[in-house]
Amino acid sequence: MNPVLEEIVKTQRMRPVNGGDSIPVDSAIDDEEGSFLQNLVRQVDPKVTLEVGLAFGISALYICDALQIREGTRHIAIDPYQRDNDSAWGSWGNGIGIANLSRAGFADIVKLIEKPSHLALPELEIAGQKVDFAFIDGNHSFDFTLVDFFYIDHMLQVGGIIAFDDAFRPAVKKVLRFVATNRHYSAVGYCGKRYTNSWKRRSAERLISVIPFCISNFELGIRGRCVAFRKEKHDDRFPTNFFKRF
Repeated sequence: MNPVLEEIVKTQRMRPVNGGDSIPVDSAIDDEEGSFLQNLVRQVDPKVTLEVGLAFGISALYICDALQIREGTRHIAIDPYQRDNDSAWGSWGNGIGIANLSRAGFADIVKLIEKPSHLALPELEIAGQKVDFAFIDGNHSFDFTLVDFFYIDHMLQVGGIIAFDDAFRPAVKKVLRFVATNRHYSAVGYCGKRYTNSWKRRSAERLISVIPFCISNFELGIRGRCVAFRKEKHDDRFPTNFFKRF
């Protein structure tokens, strides 16, 4: 494990960008989900990975740490609030995610796009960007999550994997049902019924549904934080009003 990531995982604290006392990691994926993402990355052996939502950079550290870095390797991180002192990360969060990635030695392979994902993703598609692995952990409302998926699907290579964080949220689960029923994606697996952050644990206890739904001919209960799908083929829906209830 990368030493910077190992230090953060062990202490659950980070060095602030502008010096001073260390600060707590109070909203990030835990080691279980990080290991899950790393296993997915190693399955795909991607050249280009993409992440919506950088925040403290913890998930990006796990992803980059699992990459087989070679010519053309790139991790694209989309986060409009990375250097916004009025963001949810507080005044001390001035670029802390990208700073953690730089400390870990990944500065050369990380591309930070400081725009909302609904603006950044179509620009990437227009530029012809292709990706092999993606992680969606941005705005968890239904419309934003669906738009993130919509554009990433256009760029994701067949055989690539897309993972969704906070799958216990009703809005995210609804998107997962759409992906499972209306698109050529098969379930890879899901991670986690254990919640490190107390607010996530409380939310999960209120919102998790134990009713399984069908994904690619088998049952998968959405009971955890992260759910992953593999893209089996490009979109070929016909007729143009194709629709399955989800």
